[in-house]
Amino acid sequence: MHFKLGTRKSDLARWQAKHVAELVMAAAPEVEITIVLVSSIGDKDRKSEFQAFGGVGAFTKESEDALIAGEVDFVVHSLKDLPTKLPPELVLAAVPEREDPRDALIGATLADLKPGLRVGTGSIRRKAQLLSICPELDIKPIRGNVPPRLRKAKNREGIDATLLAAAGLTRLGLIDEATEVLDPAVFPYAVAQGALGIEARKADTVLLEILKRLEHAPSRAEADAERALMRRLEAGCSLPVGVAAIWSGDRLTLHGQVTHPNGSQVVKAVSEGTATDAEAIGNDLGDRLLALGAGPLLRAHQPHAEMLAAG
Repeated sequence: MHFKLGTRKSDLARWQAKHVAELVMAAAPEVEITIVLVSSIGDKDRKSEFQAFGGVGAFTKESEDALIAGEVDFVVHSLKDLPTKLPPELVLAAVPEREDPRDALIGATLADLKPGLRVGTGSIRRKAQLLSICPELDIKPIRGNVPPRLRKAKNREGIDATLLAAAGLTRLGLIDEATEVLDPAVFPYAVAQGALGIEARKADTVLLEILKRLEHAPSRAEADAERALMRRLEAGCSLPVGVAAIWSGDRLTLHGQVTHPNGSQVVKAVSEGTATDAEAIGNDLGDRLLALGAGPLLRAHQPHAEMLAAG
């Protein structure tokens, strides 16, 4: 059997596709895989802020279109980029074992944060959480692949520090570049950060059975709980929702945080349950956050995103 695997063109996306291809061929030695590179709007536009071209799905839509059109048989995403609502023809076929989901600071530590320090990030969540710790930081918008962002921080090219996902650094062999990997109790990470999502067509039952062999149950439970939280909050991946998933035996505790754009207000809540209750945990956490006032904080970000899209 031969299948075509679609992925983005970045170094990290290629690594992830190669990793998933190796997992599939190890689980099903009769399978051969060809990797097909797909350009997303987020890859083509390196200058605009993430929210300016819609945020949600900016790195996944073209891959999904190729999948629906039959140009590829399955695709691999950084799961944090994948919208929580999928096209009706598609399914999240598997979530392999999650890499370290935490954020990493390069060029500074949290203790180093001080007024005027230039920190580069294109993430609304990271910006809001940074400002909640040090309101007078100079946040600089920055996008692009991992190596150029690392270089800018190390060489002080317009910024003094930057934030990246520890998972991406680890996968590219660059985790030693991190000055500090951040404690999620202090700096919660993005929903599904560090997890890979393998998406396929619902109708391809033979392939789906093969992909199921890659599923890592704890990682899937975390992803399902965190993505259910986002659906309950009606918040896209570009909005400031931070999470931390903690296991105790078979019980999953999910911490959630919503932060005002300027860092002035933070709402936190916790929910827990068994792995089989993953979506219920996320829904309950969303209800708790909304009851504590998360709604107005999320809506405070929307005018900014709408203004960018209009401009």
